[in-house]
Amino acid sequence: MNAEALRRPDPHAPLVAIELDVPLPPAQRRFGATMRATLTGPEDGPVIAVLGGISGNRIVCGPSSWWPGFVGNDGAVAPRAHRVLGIDFIADEDGRAAPTTLDQAAALCAALDHLGIAKAHAIVGASYGGMVALSLGQHFADRVDRLVVVSAGSDAHPAATALRQLQRRVVALGVENGAAAEALSIARGMAMLSYRTSEEFGRRFQGGLDGEDPLGPTAPGDYLRARGTAFQSVMSPGRFLSLSASIDRHRVDPGAIKAPVLLIGAESDQLVPPAQMEALAAALGGPAELHILPSLYGHDMFLKDAARVADLARPFLQGPAS
Repeated sequence: MNAEALRRPDPHAPLVAIELDVPLPPAQRRFGATMRATLTGPEDGPVIAVLGGISGNRIVCGPSSWWPGFVGNDGAVAPRAHRVLGIDFIADEDGRAAPTTLDQAAALCAALDHLGIAKAHAIVGASYGGMVALSLGQHFADRVDRLVVVSAGSDAHPAATALRQLQRRVVALGVENGAAAEALSIARGMAMLSYRTSEEFGRRFQGGLDGEDPLGPTAPGDYLRARGTAFQSVMSPGRFLSLSASIDRHRVDPGAIKAPVLLIGAESDQLVPPAQMEALAAALGGPAELHILPSLYGHDMFLKDAARVADLARPFLQGPAS
């Protein structure tokens, strides 16, 4: 399919979605026998895998998509023009072991094998998904033409690792003491503070505590409590421990990645600061294009400013297959 056709998909074409149970390779079966995946789009469309953060899932297209604005008829990835592959990340649901991003990349390649797809047109990964994309680009170079990596580095930043370890300690303490749900909610609140910016909180909330009760409500605290409660619908304590630690196990050799890579980051990102993205761009073994965007939303820029990210990714994804 040429670039002109990708820009003008047929809005009346049937949108075909396939739900899959993908058998995992032997090395990954300690995280389960199968992985759930979804493939959406026309049979002749170029295949693009779209991967998000640890709470992202296989539902990439449609009204329940976790990335509206980037995936859609007006997005960089258009399910009426592309075959869009989404996966549920593998994890130890008991929280005792953390997969590597190489494990996730191997599971994604198993999904491609299951579908009879020799090579994906692109892997688009944001946050943890960007780490998985980089790992696939290093270890399975023949399975993908190009990578779009948003807010992810070649390894975990030390400050981010420290924060995540605190979150895991909170969750482990909650599990041990029969308060797993509350502990997971607190950990999610801590994470949200690192995903967003102090400027955004300053615009949205009034600070300070009314009354003498040390545990009394506050406006920003109530927001974080609500986000923590919502998080429990998509994440269990054990799965959180496994995938949070997986982020900190991530390491790739950028020089071994030869495919063209589009890198997009946020000036205000606390977890993957611009200097880390710049270092990755300089170290990559193939062509690299880097954009660092101003954003109120920090690490969550890829979700909150999805249309801006899509505008950068669209021409890169329209390039011809190798």
